[in-house]
Amino acid sequence: MGLLKLVKNRISSEWKEIFNHNVDYLNGLETKVDSQNEATNSRIDNLVLNAGGDSSNEVVDARVNNKGEKFATLQGRLTYHEDLADQKIADTEKELESQKEQIGQLNEVIAGLYAGSGSNVDIYVSAKNGNDKTGDGTEQKPFKTIQIAINQIPLINTSTSTIWIDDGVYLEDVFIRGISAGKIIIRTIQSPSTLDVTKSDMPVKVRSVSFFYCSGYFQAQGLELVDQANAPIYEGRKYSFCCEQGGYLALYKVRVAENTKSMSDHTASYVGGMSKMHIYDSYFANQNQINVSRLFGETRASSTVTGASNNIAFEADNGTVRDGTTSTLSATTKHKASAQGLIIAKGTVLS
Repeated sequence: MGLLKLVKNRISSEWKEIFNHNVDYLNGLETKVDSQNEATNSRIDNLVLNAGGDSSNEVVDARVNNKGEKFATLQGRLTYHEDLADQKIADTEKELESQKEQIGQLNEVIAGLYAGSGSNVDIYVSAKNGNDKTGDGTEQKPFKTIQIAINQIPLINTSTSTIWIDDGVYLEDVFIRGISAGKIIIRTIQSPSTLDVTKSDMPVKVRSVSFFYCSGYFQAQGLELVDQANAPIYEGRKYSFCCEQGGYLALYKVRVAENTKSMSDHTASYVGGMSKMHIYDSYFANQNQINVSRLFGETRASSTVTGASNNIAFEADNGTVRDGTTSTLSATTKHKASAQGLIIAKGTVLS
Protein backbone atom coordinates (compact mmCIF):
# COMPACT_ATOMS: atom_id res chain seq x y z
CA MET A 1 0.00 0.00 0.00
CA GLY A 2 1.44 3.40 -1.08
CA LEU A 3 1.80 6.39 1.26
CA LEU A 4 -0.64 9.30 0.89
CA LYS A 5 0.61 12.65 -0.22
CA LEU A 6 -0.01 15.75 1.89
CA VAL A 7 -2.36 18.04 -0.05
CA LYS A 8 -3.67 20.52 2.60
CA ASN A 9 -2.88 24.15 1.87
CA ARG A 10 -2.09 25.03 5.42
CA ILE A 11 1.31 23.32 4.97
CA SER A 12 3.81 25.52 3.30
CA SER A 13 4.33 24.66 -0.34
CA GLU A 14 8.06 24.14 0.11
CA TRP A 15 7.59 21.66 2.89
CA LYS A 16 4.86 19.96 0.92
CA GLU A 17 7.14 19.59 -2.07
CA ILE A 18 9.85 17.95 0.01
CA PHE A 19 7.37 15.72 1.75
CA ASN A 20 5.80 14.56 -1.49
CA HIS A 21 9.21 13.89 -2.97
CA ASN A 22 9.99 11.64 -0.03
CA VAL A 23 6.69 9.87 -0.45
CA ASP A 24 7.49 9.23 -4.12
CA TYR A 25 10.85 7.84 -3.12
CA LEU A 26 9.34 5.56 -0.48
CA ASN A 27 6.74 4.30 -2.91
CA GLY A 28 9.46 3.51 -5.44
CA LEU A 29 11.48 1.75 -2.79
CA GLU A 30 8.44 -0.28 -1.81
CA THR A 31 7.95 -1.35 -5.42
CA LYS A 32 11.61 -2.39 -5.65
CA VAL A 33 11.37 -4.37 -2.41
CA ASP A 34 8.23 -6.12 -3.64
CA SER A 35 10.06 -7.11 -6.83
CA GLN A 36 13.01 -8.45 -4.81
CA ASN A 37 10.65 -10.34 -2.52
CA GLU A 38 9.06 -11.98 -5.54
CA ALA A 39 12.50 -13.07 -6.86
CA THR A 40 13.47 -14.27 -3.37
CA ASN A 41 10.28 -16.32 -3.07
CA SER A 42 11.02 -17.88 -6.43
CA ARG A 43 14.56 -18.69 -5.28
CA ILE A 44 13.25 -20.24 -2.06
CA ASP A 45 11.57 -22.91 -4.23
CA ASN A 46 15.10 -24.12 -4.94
CA LEU A 47 16.31 -23.89 -1.33
CA VAL A 48 15.66 -25.93 1.74
CA LEU A 49 15.82 -24.84 5.35
CA ASN A 50 18.09 -27.19 7.28
CA ALA A 51 18.24 -27.15 11.09
CA GLY A 52 20.29 -29.53 13.15
CA GLY A 53 20.94 -29.90 16.90
CA ASP A 54 21.63 -26.64 18.65
CA SER A 55 23.02 -24.99 15.58
CA SER A 56 21.29 -22.09 13.95
CA ASN A 57 19.10 -22.65 10.96
CA GLU A 58 21.06 -22.66 7.74
CA VAL A 59 19.85 -22.14 4.21
CA VAL A 60 21.53 -24.57 1.83
CA ASP A 61 21.32 -25.15 -1.92
CA ALA A 62 19.23 -28.24 -2.35
CA ARG A 63 16.96 -29.45 -5.09
CA VAL A 64 18.65 -28.34 -8.32
CA ASN A 65 21.90 -29.93 -9.47
CA ASN A 66 24.58 -28.46 -11.71
CA LYS A 67 22.73 -29.72 -14.76
CA GLY A 68 19.57 -27.82 -13.85
CA GLU A 69 17.68 -30.95 -12.89
CA LYS A 70 15.11 -30.28 -10.15
CA PHE A 71 14.29 -32.73 -7.38
CA ALA A 72 11.32 -32.71 -5.01
CA THR A 73 13.50 -32.69 -1.92
CA LEU A 74 17.11 -32.36 -0.91
CA GLN A 75 16.97 -35.99 0.23
CA GLY A 76 15.78 -37.00 -3.22
CA ARG A 77 18.63 -35.17 -4.89
CA LEU A 78 21.26 -36.59 -2.53
CA THR A 79 19.87 -40.14 -2.75
CA TYR A 80 19.78 -39.99 -6.54
CA HIS A 81 23.41 -38.95 -6.81
CA GLU A 82 24.55 -41.37 -4.10
CA ASP A 83 22.79 -44.23 -5.89
CA LEU A 84 24.34 -43.09 -9.18
CA ALA A 85 27.81 -42.94 -7.60
CA ASP A 86 27.32 -46.36 -6.00
CA GLN A 87 26.28 -47.82 -9.37
CA LYS A 88 29.30 -46.31 -11.12
CA ILE A 89 31.61 -47.66 -8.40
CA ALA A 90 30.02 -51.10 -8.73
CA ASP A 91 30.37 -50.97 -12.53
CA THR A 92 34.02 -49.91 -12.17
CA GLU A 93 34.76 -52.72 -9.73
CA LYS A 94 33.10 -55.20 -12.08
CA GLU A 95 35.16 -53.89 -14.98
CA LEU A 96 38.34 -54.16 -12.90
CA GLU A 97 37.53 -57.80 -12.08
CA SER A 98 36.91 -58.47 -15.75
CA GLN A 99 40.23 -56.86 -16.63
CA LYS A 100 41.99 -58.96 -13.98
CA GLU A 101 40.56 -62.10 -15.57
CA GLN A 102 41.62 -60.92 -19.02
CA ILE A 103 45.11 -60.10 -17.76
CA GLY A 104 45.30 -63.54 -16.16
CA GLN A 105 44.28 -65.18 -19.44
CA LEU A 106 46.78 -63.04 -21.31
CA ASN A 107 49.54 -64.07 -18.91
CA GLU A 108 48.63 -67.71 -19.50
CA VAL A 109 48.82 -67.18 -23.25
CA ILE A 110 52.17 -65.41 -22.92
CA ALA A 111 53.45 -68.23 -20.70
CA GLY A 112 52.38 -70.69 -23.38
CA LEU A 113 54.11 -68.69 -26.07
CA TYR A 114 57.29 -67.75 -24.29
CA ALA A 115 59.64 -69.32 -21.76
CA GLY A 116 62.72 -67.37 -20.78
CA SER A 117 66.26 -68.60 -20.40
CA GLY A 118 66.84 -71.04 -17.58
CA SER A 119 63.30 -72.42 -17.66
CA ASN A 120 64.04 -75.87 -19.08
CA VAL A 121 61.03 -78.02 -19.90
CA ASP A 122 60.87 -81.78 -19.20
CA ILE A 123 57.76 -83.59 -20.45
CA TYR A 124 57.08 -87.30 -20.05
CA VAL A 125 55.16 -89.65 -22.34
CA SER A 126 54.06 -93.24 -21.77
CA ALA A 127 51.91 -95.26 -24.17
CA LYS A 128 51.19 -97.71 -21.34
CA ASN A 129 50.64 -95.44 -18.33
CA GLY A 130 49.94 -92.03 -19.87
CA ASN A 131 46.70 -90.12 -20.36
CA ASP A 132 46.28 -87.13 -22.65
CA LYS A 133 43.24 -85.85 -20.73
CA THR A 134 44.26 -86.27 -17.11
CA GLY A 135 48.04 -86.25 -17.54
CA ASP A 136 50.13 -83.15 -16.94
CA GLY A 137 53.41 -84.29 -18.50
CA THR A 138 55.15 -85.03 -15.23
CA GLU A 139 56.93 -88.32 -14.64
CA GLN A 140 54.12 -89.32 -12.27
CA LYS A 141 51.31 -88.28 -14.67
CA PRO A 142 52.69 -88.59 -18.21
CA PHE A 143 50.88 -87.92 -21.45
CA LYS A 144 49.92 -90.83 -23.67
CA THR A 145 51.02 -89.42 -27.03
CA ILE A 146 54.15 -87.64 -28.18
CA GLN A 147 52.19 -84.99 -30.07
CA ILE A 148 50.35 -83.82 -26.95
CA ALA A 149 53.70 -83.49 -25.22
CA ILE A 150 55.09 -81.48 -28.14
CA ASN A 151 52.08 -79.17 -27.94
CA GLN A 152 53.13 -78.12 -24.42
CA ILE A 153 56.41 -76.61 -25.61
CA PRO A 154 56.32 -72.79 -25.66
CA LEU A 155 56.48 -71.33 -29.16
CA ILE A 156 59.37 -69.11 -28.07
CA ASN A 157 61.84 -70.84 -25.81
CA THR A 158 65.52 -70.04 -25.39
CA SER A 159 66.22 -73.08 -23.21
CA THR A 160 66.01 -76.87 -23.60
CA SER A 161 62.76 -78.81 -23.94
CA THR A 162 63.09 -82.58 -23.58
CA ILE A 163 60.39 -85.11 -24.39
CA TRP A 164 61.12 -88.28 -22.38
CA ILE A 165 59.38 -91.24 -24.02
CA ASP A 166 58.69 -94.53 -22.29
CA ASP A 167 59.23 -97.79 -24.18
CA GLY A 168 56.43 -98.54 -26.60
CA VAL A 169 54.93 -98.17 -30.07
CA TYR A 170 53.59 -94.73 -31.02
CA LEU A 171 51.92 -94.82 -34.42
CA GLU A 172 52.03 -91.05 -34.69
CA ASP A 173 53.14 -88.46 -37.17
CA VAL A 174 54.78 -86.06 -34.74
CA PHE A 175 54.53 -82.58 -36.22
CA ILE A 176 56.37 -79.50 -34.90
CA ARG A 177 55.68 -76.19 -36.62
CA GLY A 178 56.67 -72.56 -36.07
CA ILE A 179 58.64 -73.04 -32.84
CA SER A 180 61.65 -70.88 -32.02
CA ALA A 181 63.64 -72.93 -29.54
CA GLY A 182 67.04 -73.16 -27.96
CA LYS A 183 66.94 -76.95 -28.07
CA ILE A 184 64.27 -79.65 -28.43
CA ILE A 185 65.17 -83.27 -27.73
CA ILE A 186 62.78 -86.12 -28.48
CA ARG A 187 64.28 -89.19 -26.86
CA THR A 188 63.84 -92.52 -25.17
CA ILE A 189 64.05 -92.68 -21.40
CA GLN A 190 66.74 -95.34 -21.86
CA SER A 191 70.40 -94.35 -21.70
CA PRO A 192 71.87 -94.09 -25.22
CA SER A 193 74.98 -95.94 -24.05
CA THR A 194 72.87 -99.09 -23.70
CA LEU A 195 71.51 -98.97 -27.28
CA ASP A 196 73.05 -100.86 -30.19
CA VAL A 197 71.29 -99.67 -33.34
CA THR A 198 72.98 -102.31 -35.52
CA LYS A 199 71.68 -105.31 -33.60
CA SER A 200 68.58 -104.43 -31.59
CA ASP A 201 65.29 -102.66 -32.01
CA MET A 202 65.06 -99.26 -30.38
CA PRO A 203 62.79 -98.96 -27.31
CA VAL A 204 60.63 -96.23 -28.87
CA LYS A 205 58.92 -96.84 -32.20
CA VAL A 206 57.20 -94.02 -34.11
CA ARG A 207 55.98 -93.44 -37.66
CA SER A 208 57.43 -90.00 -38.40
CA VAL A 209 58.85 -86.82 -36.88
CA SER A 210 58.90 -83.51 -38.73
CA PHE A 211 59.93 -79.89 -38.11
CA PHE A 212 58.48 -77.17 -40.34
CA TYR A 213 59.38 -73.47 -40.19
CA CYS A 214 61.20 -73.82 -36.88
CA SER A 215 64.46 -72.43 -35.58
CA GLY A 216 66.87 -73.97 -33.09
CA TYR A 217 68.63 -77.26 -32.45
CA PHE A 218 66.53 -80.44 -32.55
CA GLN A 219 67.52 -84.01 -31.79
CA ALA A 220 65.79 -87.37 -32.22
CA GLN A 221 67.43 -89.98 -30.00
CA GLY A 222 66.81 -93.70 -29.57
CA LEU A 223 63.90 -93.91 -32.03
CA GLU A 224 62.97 -96.58 -34.55
CA LEU A 225 60.76 -95.81 -37.54
CA VAL A 226 57.83 -98.15 -38.29
CA ASP A 227 54.61 -98.29 -40.33
CA GLN A 228 56.26 -96.51 -43.24
CA ALA A 229 53.52 -97.52 -45.67
CA ASN A 230 51.40 -94.89 -43.89
CA ALA A 231 54.12 -92.28 -43.55
CA PRO A 232 53.19 -88.68 -44.43
CA ILE A 233 54.02 -87.14 -47.82
CA TYR A 234 55.78 -83.84 -48.49
CA GLU A 235 56.80 -82.56 -51.92
CA GLY A 236 55.76 -85.89 -53.42
CA ARG A 237 57.92 -87.97 -51.05
CA LYS A 238 57.02 -90.12 -48.10
CA TYR A 239 59.38 -89.46 -45.22
CA SER A 240 60.35 -90.74 -41.77
CA PHE A 241 62.19 -87.61 -40.61
CA CYS A 242 61.74 -84.15 -42.10
CA CYS A 243 63.28 -80.74 -41.39
CA GLU A 244 61.99 -78.00 -43.70
CA GLN A 245 62.61 -74.24 -43.88
CA GLY A 246 64.74 -73.72 -40.80
CA GLY A 247 66.37 -75.45 -37.86
CA TYR A 248 69.09 -78.04 -37.32
CA LEU A 249 67.97 -81.65 -36.85
CA ALA A 250 70.33 -84.26 -35.42
CA LEU A 251 69.51 -87.96 -35.77
CA TYR A 252 71.30 -89.84 -33.02
CA LYS A 253 70.93 -93.55 -32.24
CA VAL A 254 68.18 -93.83 -34.83
CA ARG A 255 67.29 -97.16 -36.45
CA VAL A 256 65.42 -97.28 -39.77
CA ALA A 257 65.20 -100.91 -40.88
CA GLU A 258 61.62 -101.48 -42.01
CA ASN A 259 61.83 -102.47 -45.69
CA THR A 260 60.83 -99.61 -48.00
CA LYS A 261 62.81 -100.68 -51.08
CA SER A 262 59.61 -101.16 -53.06
CA MET A 263 58.38 -97.63 -52.21
CA SER A 264 59.94 -95.51 -54.93
CA ASP A 265 58.65 -92.29 -53.31
CA HIS A 266 60.05 -92.99 -49.84
CA THR A 267 63.05 -91.35 -48.20
CA ALA A 268 64.04 -91.98 -44.60
CA SER A 269 65.19 -88.40 -44.02
CA TYR A 270 64.32 -85.18 -45.83
CA VAL A 271 65.96 -81.78 -45.34
CA GLY A 272 64.93 -78.72 -47.32
CA GLY A 273 64.91 -74.96 -47.52
CA MET A 274 67.54 -73.48 -45.21
CA SER A 275 67.46 -76.45 -42.84
CA LYS A 276 70.42 -78.63 -41.84
CA MET A 277 70.62 -82.23 -40.72
CA HIS A 278 73.33 -84.25 -39.00
CA ILE A 279 73.11 -88.06 -38.95
CA TYR A 280 75.41 -90.00 -36.63
CA ASP A 281 75.51 -93.26 -34.67
CA SER A 282 72.48 -94.44 -36.66
CA TYR A 283 71.52 -97.44 -38.77
CA PHE A 284 69.70 -97.67 -42.11
CA ALA A 285 68.86 -100.96 -43.87
CA ASN A 286 66.59 -101.98 -46.73
CA GLN A 287 65.67 -98.39 -47.52
CA ASN A 288 64.54 -97.02 -50.85
CA GLN A 289 66.51 -93.87 -49.98
CA ILE A 290 68.29 -92.80 -46.81
CA ASN A 291 68.43 -89.05 -47.34
CA VAL A 292 67.59 -86.20 -49.71
CA SER A 293 68.80 -82.59 -49.35
CA ARG A 294 66.72 -80.11 -51.34
CA LEU A 295 66.79 -76.41 -52.17
CA PHE A 296 69.70 -75.20 -50.04
CA GLY A 297 69.07 -77.90 -47.46
CA GLU A 298 72.27 -79.50 -46.15
CA THR A 299 73.03 -82.92 -44.69
CA ARG A 300 76.12 -84.12 -42.90
CA ALA A 301 76.48 -87.89 -42.46
CA SER A 302 79.16 -89.02 -40.02
CA SER A 303 81.34 -92.09 -40.28
CA THR A 304 79.30 -93.72 -37.52
CA VAL A 305 76.29 -94.11 -39.86
CA THR A 306 76.01 -97.76 -40.87
CA GLY A 307 73.64 -100.04 -42.77
CA ALA A 308 73.17 -102.31 -45.77
CA SER A 309 70.95 -103.25 -48.72
CA ASN A 310 69.72 -99.74 -49.48
CA ASN A 311 68.71 -98.54 -52.95
CA ILE A 312 69.98 -94.95 -52.70
CA ALA A 313 72.02 -93.52 -49.86
CA PHE A 314 72.27 -89.74 -50.38
CA GLU A 315 70.70 -87.40 -52.92
CA ALA A 316 71.55 -83.72 -53.36
CA ASP A 317 68.58 -82.12 -55.14
CA ASN A 318 69.72 -78.48 -55.37
CA GLY A 319 71.07 -79.06 -51.86
CA THR A 320 74.34 -80.17 -50.30
CA VAL A 321 75.43 -83.49 -48.86
CA ARG A 322 78.63 -83.89 -46.84
CA ASP A 323 79.16 -87.64 -46.76
CA GLY A 324 81.60 -88.94 -44.19
CA THR A 325 80.31 -92.52 -44.20
CA THR A 326 82.54 -95.49 -44.97
CA SER A 327 82.02 -98.94 -46.40
CA THR A 328 79.99 -99.84 -43.33
CA LEU A 329 77.07 -98.10 -45.06
CA SER A 330 76.18 -99.68 -48.39
CA ALA A 331 73.70 -98.82 -51.11
CA THR A 332 73.21 -99.66 -54.76
CA THR A 333 73.59 -95.95 -55.50
CA LYS A 334 75.66 -94.22 -52.84
CA HIS A 335 75.35 -90.69 -54.27
CA LYS A 336 72.82 -89.00 -56.53
CA ALA A 337 72.96 -85.35 -57.60
CA SER A 338 70.06 -83.47 -59.19
CA ALA A 339 70.14 -80.00 -60.80
CA GLN A 340 72.72 -77.92 -58.87
CA GLY A 341 73.06 -80.46 -56.10
CA LEU A 342 76.46 -80.80 -54.46
CA ILE A 343 77.92 -83.89 -52.80
CA ILE A 344 81.21 -83.73 -50.89
CA ALA A 345 82.96 -86.79 -49.52
CA LYS A 346 86.19 -86.47 -47.54
CA GLY A 347 86.88 -83.05 -49.04
CA THR A 348 86.29 -84.25 -52.62
CA VAL A 349 83.48 -82.78 -54.68
CA LEU A 350 81.74 -85.73 -56.30
CA SER A 351 79.22 -83.90 -58.44
